[in-house]
Amino acid sequence: MTNAGWYPDPAGAPDTYRYWDGQAWSQMTTTQPSGGARPDGSAATPPPAEPTAAPPPAQPTAYGAVPVSPPPPPPAGPYAGQGGQGGYGGGYGQQWGPTPAPGGGGGNKTVVVVIAAVVALVLLGVGGFFGIRAIVGDDEDTKAGDDSSQSDESDPTDDTDGEDGTDGTDEPTDGSSSTVKPTGIQCTGGSPAPSAELDPAAEQLTGGGLTIPRQPDHALVGGDQVELTFGDGLVLQYANVDESWVTLTGVGGLAKANGFDDVATAAEVVMQCLTGNDKVYRGFTGRTDLTNEEITVDGKPAYRITAEIRVSDPDVTVEGDVTDVIVVDTGDPGAYGLYIGMAAIGDDALISANEAVIGQIKVG
Repeated sequence: MTNAGWYPDPAGAPDTYRYWDGQAWSQMTTTQPSGGARPDGSAATPPPAEPTAAPPPAQPTAYGAVPVSPPPPPPAGPYAGQGGQGGYGGGYGQQWGPTPAPGGGGGNKTVVVVIAAVVALVLLGVGGFFGIRAIVGDDEDTKAGDDSSQSDESDPTDDTDGEDGTDGTDEPTDGSSSTVKPTGIQCTGGSPAPSAELDPAAEQLTGGGLTIPRQPDHALVGGDQVELTFGDGLVLQYANVDESWVTLTGVGGLAKANGFDDVATAAEVVMQCLTGNDKVYRGFTGRTDLTNEEITVDGKPAYRITAEIRVSDPDVTVEGDVTDVIVVDTGDPGAYGLYIGMAAIGDDALISANEAVIGQIKVG
């Protein structure tokens, strides 16, 4: 046990000494240990030259009292482990923490546990990163042009594997070189129901600032009834080709606020919304563009895409449709005008009838 006497203050106060009574620290401090008195008023005992052990750290008696600090070095000689320099510096703070259990080695065990925990966290982070990479299928490496990775077969415009515009699989292709991809709101953010009740006796169909002639042998239907959820106020006329297939023409609007920024992009987006909708073209297998160009409709700038859209569906007898999408800049600041036409592939009479309607589109 260390002898009673004045020792450097374990709280770290500069030029301050605290009295150790042989069993515990007192509350008395002094800046002159050689001439100071003991806490009981008797003469101070000079610090021993070689105490048998350092006093334990001071413990707080109340919140904010003497803070817990590492024990001071022995009165004579450098503190062990500090390179012979003495004092509280160096790596002493690395050993702060729970007191080692009797028998020695507790401090080392604490360090080992801390190191093991750090290593475990690092490994967990690395494992989590590669786990995420495995889940996403290394898409970033593919985008970066990794020669060892396979091309993205979900891209319908990828023609790196063949000369016919397909990707070498049975996946449907859109047959165009466009890099445009529709957003969810573009395909589903419209209000397709007609703004007014349909009039079977009307001589014209009007929607989106466009007008087309009424075909007497066709029935009327709203865009909401045929799942054309990209358009606004769609008015359509249709006739049955067989019990599960129809031919149709119609007009409506496209809200610019839904991301339709120009007529060419809007036409491509609408075409892809059609081919990607199972309720419109179930069993879609491919698209071949016949027309993809700027045109003028009633003196207004427009864009037209006409494509053969093919399907493989045991419930229908036709191969698919010759489908027309025409987007017109009518001058409306909030919307474009939209024309849609569909006629069965191989049915020249229906295709010609729809072409005649296109020739009579009016703006206003």
